[in-house]
Amino acid sequence: MNKKIILPFALSTFAALLTGCGGESAKINEDPTQGVDGVTSNTSCNINDTDCLRFVLDYPAAGINFDCSTDTFNHFATKLEGNIVTGACKVGDNATFFIQGTDARRINLGTVKLDNISKLKTTTIPHIRVIDFAIALTGKTPSSLDANDETIRVAMAIVKILQAMGIERKDNVAGDLQPTEFTEEKKDQLVSLTKDIGINELLSGEYATILKPWLDVSDISDAQAFNMVVQLLNLVNTGIWQSDLPTYKAGGESTSTNNNLRPDGFFGCNKTPSSKCIDAASDLLHSMGTFFLLSDRQGYTIGYGQQWKGPATISNNLVVAPIALITKVKPTKLQINAQNEWLNPITQQVNSASPLRLNVAENNSAEDLFINQGKLVNRNTIAGTENIYRQLIKAKDSDVIDTSHLGIWKQNIDNVNYNGTIDIVKANPSSYLSKDIFKTEKNVSSQQPYVFPLYATLTFNFNNEANLAPVNVGIVVDENGDIRTDIKANSSSTDMSGICGTVKSVNTDGTITDSNDQIQYRIGTVGATLFSSNDKSISVRMILSNSKFGLINGVMFGLNLTTGTGAKINVHNLLSGQATGINLTNFTNSTVSWSNTYAYYTDVYNRLYDDLTTEEKNKYVKPTDAERELGKRYSGTVSIKIADQTIPACKAIRTKS
Repeated sequence: MNKKIILPFALSTFAALLTGCGGESAKINEDPTQGVDGVTSNTSCNINDTDCLRFVLDYPAAGINFDCSTDTFNHFATKLEGNIVTGACKVGDNATFFIQGTDARRINLGTVKLDNISKLKTTTIPHIRVIDFAIALTGKTPSSLDANDETIRVAMAIVKILQAMGIERKDNVAGDLQPTEFTEEKKDQLVSLTKDIGINELLSGEYATILKPWLDVSDISDAQAFNMVVQLLNLVNTGIWQSDLPTYKAGGESTSTNNNLRPDGFFGCNKTPSSKCIDAASDLLHSMGTFFLLSDRQGYTIGYGQQWKGPATISNNLVVAPIALITKVKPTKLQINAQNEWLNPITQQVNSASPLRLNVAENNSAEDLFINQGKLVNRNTIAGTENIYRQLIKAKDSDVIDTSHLGIWKQNIDNVNYNGTIDIVKANPSSYLSKDIFKTEKNVSSQQPYVFPLYATLTFNFNNEANLAPVNVGIVVDENGDIRTDIKANSSSTDMSGICGTVKSVNTDGTITDSNDQIQYRIGTVGATLFSSNDKSISVRMILSNSKFGLINGVMFGLNLTTGTGAKINVHNLLSGQATGINLTNFTNSTVSWSNTYAYYTDVYNRLYDDLTTEEKNKYVKPTDAERELGKRYSGTVSIKIADQTIPACKAIRTKS
């Protein structure tokens, strides 16, 4: 049984998360009491060093000045590197951001405590957000997205400055996110201002008048600025969310040890508090799970996972590691339908009033599992246990921690109350989508061609073991950079191609009713744009999880958590005028493989059952015929083609009027 495609997904991402990142830096010497003439470096430290924290700006603006508190002599400025704008200070520094030329006149953007961003250096580079600038300036963290909130208003003002700079340079149009730059020449012209810009000017709106000789912000409306603040918050929260099985949970205790991050994973039981889950008791029932989620650019989260429940294994009055459940009971699918309120986008804390809901049965919401507590720390991890949390925030054993930040879940099933802890890691955030590749009607000029939204058909082929005909599914990569289905009426189990509908309404359950009155489903998002001489691509991530998908329910690809699991759509030929010119490959230009973790774990149980003796089989639940067929659908390949060009609505290349 070759399942190398699947097995890497079962491994914890914690180790990869904590691997150091590479790069190099340089310093220049400047007098901090004057302007910042000649800034060339974007780092105060060598980013290869363990105490050097590299950061990314959510709004990709190069040339924004910053000082690091441990370096009282040098000044720095953010720099565009690939498709991100970066800087770096020492871990634990306070970073002061501003816009300033050789003269003393400046625009103040606040002092950000990097400990509030990330206390550890990890492979997922943390974002410093426009809202972080605003919070630093006002000293207040908004509880919600309210355009009348002081901090939100300051964030909107900063966005107007960044957007206006891009418009002046023709980098972007109002409302479009593209990289821009504050050049040394432009910053030197700040000398024309009558006064500095700070919190008072940004809050009162006076900044617009003061800046007018230097930069006109009037082209950006309040509504556009607010929408950009929301867009940026959603962008930072995009990514792949993974929770692992309690692989490291040993019998009798957690195996989290000093300086060794070994999480408990997704684990709980029928006892309260959950610490009793490792206390031997005759009525002890264990529950464990694992999942992959995907958050898109519009703030929705989708995905699915698996759960196992059953009597704990106890030997010599010690509780055996709960991972033993995988060999004893069938997995149950945990369905995560589209949700956009479970995580506060500003505080990145789980919304207890609208928690993440995982459906166990389609028609029985009473059995749903709720993740109702947790906070994303270091911009990438929800920790389920105090020991892991302390290590992530570098807290001492004597330090009091906020236990409301720990990941907690609860469930009532078969009239039994379960509760437990959960560790969740977020990886692979998205970046802006370059207008050179991601051409939409909004970001091209009049009479210029554009290609997004892009309508296409995915073809899913199964491994030989499944012996099934391919399945076609219509999709659209929309103008926001998110991916939904485009399924025609009267579709079949193997033909779910589309006729290129547009959005008619967004439903309360996150689904979309299209112009053909068909329900469509969110299935993915675009990670970034990739550019080379013959490869103009968009990286894509998809999870198809809904009973509507039938044979391909549970398919995922492009998550890019392990080598070879990335996916990209090459639109080079399409941009060159060839209407059918797209293809789907991995990052080494080979065929894309898909996986189905629920099918995989079902097959694991099926094969374990078949290997049992007749006597042993009497203690287990026999796999059904449907489960045996499901177990065969654990992997395959996927390709893409442009939607049917004979349908007018599917036209791949359109011209802006």
